[in-house]
Amino acid sequence: MERPISYIDSSRSPSLRPASRRLISKLAARRAWLIDLSVVTTLSVLVRLPWLLIVHPVPVSDTRFYYFSANSIAQGHGYQILGHPTAFFPVGWPAFLAGLFYFTGPSMLAIEILNLVLWALIVALVYVLGRRLGDRATGVLAGILVAIAPTMAIFVMRAYSEALFIPLLLGVCLLLTSRRETPSLRSAALAGVLLGAAILVRSTAEGLILILPLWLLWRRPRRESWRAALVLAVSSCLVLVPWLVRNTVVMHTTSLSTNGGVTLWLGANPRADGGWISYGKHNWAISSAAAEVKQNNDLTREAFRWAVHNPGRYLDLMPHKFTHLMAWSTSPLTIVELEQKGPDPSTPHPARTSTRKLDRAEKKLLGGSLNNTWAFELWHYLYWSLGALALLLASWRRRPTAGLAALLVAFWILFHVILIHGEPRYMLSVTPLVAPALAWLLVEGARRATAFAAGSSSRAG
Repeated sequence: MERPISYIDSSRSPSLRPASRRLISKLAARRAWLIDLSVVTTLSVLVRLPWLLIVHPVPVSDTRFYYFSANSIAQGHGYQILGHPTAFFPVGWPAFLAGLFYFTGPSMLAIEILNLVLWALIVALVYVLGRRLGDRATGVLAGILVAIAPTMAIFVMRAYSEALFIPLLLGVCLLLTSRRETPSLRSAALAGVLLGAAILVRSTAEGLILILPLWLLWRRPRRESWRAALVLAVSSCLVLVPWLVRNTVVMHTTSLSTNGGVTLWLGANPRADGGWISYGKHNWAISSAAAEVKQNNDLTREAFRWAVHNPGRYLDLMPHKFTHLMAWSTSPLTIVELEQKGPDPSTPHPARTSTRKLDRAEKKLLGGSLNNTWAFELWHYLYWSLGALALLLASWRRRPTAGLAALLVAFWILFHVILIHGEPRYMLSVTPLVAPALAWLLVEGARRATAFAAGSSSRAG
């Protein structure tokens, strides 16, 4: 008796078997992605949660400026500080915080919760980069490295702009390496939008508008790469145009931000030592829009004039800048004990500070960390020494994303060493980019060691 079609075994049907296999494969892949992302992002939140729950930070230094200017935007007064328009810092991060403050009101706790979310996003993007560079194990380990890193976890307490800049930069990397050959024009355009947004968060990334299109020109096929390079450059510039127009009309300057002169001067003046120094008479001139622009212009000229007339001294500072830049600093831990008086953020590292009385839990967490800084230092120097080796090796092996990550890290280091000065926090912007290559090195090393041990035991047997 002949069976109906509905009883035919799909596993034995030549026409149905490939489709069912593809469906099962897709479902299994999605399930693996979901599990991995859930694990690494949850780990990121759990590692950072004690710092959020126990430590009660106050807005000081850059975060104080961001706090007040974001509140001004949220209240509908525009990007202002001390009652006047400002461009001292790029508008991206204050504007982003203003969207948060619109719903929560000005709150450091709200910023910390936002940081938890942003760092979970960073870990997820690093996982994706790791999978693209190697495989699933590489992606998981890369995400874990960023999730548990003590040197990155402590920044959940601060309202620093890196929390937004890093995921934007990682997004640019993912879009530009979406395929081995030249990315599509759509991917290049979206990468340009993210790059423009990243520059509005940290203007030190301005040079990438030139560097990334040049990198794209070396991609294959060459007859298409120039189109992607052009689209990337144009779309990133279009994002910046409205802000440049605003600064031209309101601030009477064509600069993206007016603190560039201060930053340049810190690395090129008679007292410069390669790292951060006290401002002396050059505290932030944010008493008025005109004062901002004047200080920016004056200190820019002063810094370049000093560098031109003291070339030997300027070159001698570069190794010191590098050591300051790549060092580990306890400032993210100690700065929580500072409390600036009054509503005026014009003194970036406040002259009037007091040691805030810490409660028992804060003393235990902060005191324990400060008494065991060797653990932070060990992690920091192992991460960067092995990470640098991994980036070079992965780039030489032409692993996907590795070459771009190495280029971005190299640019970041050279930019600060040549033009600015060295401060450990500056490297936070590109630190997660190292994790995928480092994870790949560790995974490959473990696999080869296991294979070698298995081969040795079989030969011995």
